[in-house]
Amino acid sequence: MMSRENLTFAVAMVASVIVLFTVSLSRPYLVVEDGPMEDLSAAGFATAALLACGTALRSGRALTPAERIILFVTGGISVVLFLSEISFGARIFHVQMPKMRGGGEFDGGHDIVILVFRQLRDAGSTGIVVAAVGIGLVLAVAVRLLSLFRQEARAIVQYVLWRAFEFRLIAAVCMISSAVVLDVIPSYKASVLEEIMEFSASGVLILAVFGLLRDKGRVVPVLQNVRTKITVPPHSPRQF
Repeated sequence: MMSRENLTFAVAMVASVIVLFTVSLSRPYLVVEDGPMEDLSAAGFATAALLACGTALRSGRALTPAERIILFVTGGISVVLFLSEISFGARIFHVQMPKMRGGGEFDGGHDIVILVFRQLRDAGSTGIVVAAVGIGLVLAVAVRLLSLFRQEARAIVQYVLWRAFEFRLIAAVCMISSAVVLDVIPSYKASVLEEIMEFSASGVLILAVFGLLRDKGRVVPVLQNVRTKITVPPHSPRQF
């Protein structure tokens, strides 16, 4: 069962995406290339990287080894996403990025998916068969592993649904994955929703680190190394 906090967070997250999508459709200047939404996404990912790595380095024994590794991974991914949002500095420093087959420049991590998609599309029916077989094998292996480790998988799912940090990380990963898929859809509304999903994911990553800091008995300003005393037990189901 999902905790009340995570349920509330999920509802608020979906509502925020819907509101931002509606507003952006009537104000297209917000989601243009190198526009306000993309700038905010870049700032969000940069903040998430600093918070994640800063927390991992400065929390001492408060973190478990697994949490520290997850924070470093989160920080690394956030750095890549930040660089992708600013096109790896191509437009800032007026650098010519490599041209991609089929149009566009290779200036973001999502371009790898676009290249793979174009290769499969150009391969025709052969590409479709290869993709279908690959997806089928992955699904078959996943189903087999789930059947072998059913109890462990159920315990992990329950743990994630109850914890703020892990739940928000999974939510951010899902939003980023959705943005990558939307990027290959030739539609204006899809491109608008892609920018919103990326912006929302950057905010969720920041909130994920905040959730971990709260659970460990710290306040938000990690970089100031301020400690606080909370009245709620670290793993209480009633969290704010």
